Amino acid sequence: MTKKQRVFRTLLTNLFASTPAWVGPLCGLTGAALFLAGTVCFVAYNWAAWGALYKFALPLVGLLACAVGVYRTGLENNAGRVLSFACGLFIGLFWVVFGQVYQTGAFVYEFCLAWAITLLPLVMLAGNRWLWLLWAAVCNGYILSRFSLWMTDYPYMWLLIAFNVVCFAVSEWVAQRRGKGGWFSLFFLAAVLWFGLLEGIGHDWEWHFWCSFGLMLFLGLYAWRLRRGAAQLGFCALALDVLLASQVISSLNIGDGILTVLIVMVLFVGSGGAVYALSRGEVDHD
Repeated sequence: MTKKQRVFRTLLTNLFASTPAWVGPLCGLTGAALFLAGTVCFVAYNWAAWGALYKFALPLVGLLACAVGVYRTGLENNAGRVLSFACGLFIGLFWVVFGQVYQTGAFVYEFCLAWAITLLPLVMLAGNRWLWLLWAAVCNGYILSRFSLWMTDYPYMWLLIAFNVVCFAVSEWVAQRRGKGGWFSLFFLAAVLWFGLLEGIGHDWEWHFWCSFGLMLFLGLYAWRLRRGAAQLGFCALALDVLLASQVISSLNIGDGILTVLIVMVLFVGSGGAVYALSRGEVDHD
């Protein structure tokens, strides 16, 4: 081995050692999602020329191949996790083909309900948190499409907020039992904040503001007291900034634009400094 080869190998070793643990699974899952997108485009292009047998063969063969890959590699490495996630995607693709072949209807909530029910056993058996996230996303799609279609006056956003709060609690319970950090639960925190802001638009913003503010403040205190990581604590601080900035902008007049900008800057800089001070010296075990 030459000197240049040794230097290059050392650089690669240091690069992989300094890469966060979540980068590998995320890249693998992104690749699986892109592969599924390409598969869907291929099926859509050749859909009219295929019979029912060929249409069902693609998701079932893909599901079987991924299941065999999971059995061979196991769920302890990134390859097994990516393949198990691909199994969940092929289950969804199967229901897409089923609905198109038998023309079961155009309601999205029926598709989401069938996918969520058939995906749940795989989620429980695999123990893959990315599959758990996929199942939660499908359930969110079911609630959103079901109640927004038939119950336009029903506050279904609160069902979405409550569901994602429960998912956050379960995710945190599992992460603490496994000794992992709290960055993965940010997906559910983001959903809670997003649906809370959507619910406040066009309704009594003052009441929704205080409810969302109190919830994010409670979750921020939880992240700080139990040392759930700078990512979770920083997100809660950013969420509080967004809520406070929205409240300030909605309360001040147009002539107070400079004051609004200054207040928003103070909020973001102050929360950033506070999070940095609280999380300094933190060791990431995820």
